Amino acid sequence: MTALTLISLGICVPAASADPVDPDPFGYKDLTSMFVTPFDRGAFGENADKSIILSPYGTSRTIECASFHGQGWCRQFDHLGNEHDLYLVKVPTGSTEWDYRGVYVYNPF
Repeated sequence: MTALTLISLGICVPAASADPVDPDPFGYKDLTSMFVTPFDRGAFGENADKSIILSPYGTSRTIECASFHGQGWCRQFDHLGNEHDLYLVKVPTGSTEWDYRGVYVYNPF
């Protein structure tokens, strides 16, 4: 009934449009913008919501992360193109398990 009323009034409802489908929803994504080094301006101020990266490359090289079923992992490539894992250390910032700031540590090996 409502559809007929809208049509009779000449009101057009736009068709729904979806976001493009990610071909690899569980694959690595560039999340470099979500990281700061401890020496970056605002790392403990306006950027306190970002994770900290402890790496010889800081944020100058791409930081990629992936996740699946609540588990996540990150990596960074060195200047020779070798992949290095970034290990997460959770620094508590509140009273629950989910209140923490992520500190990702570069594994040189």
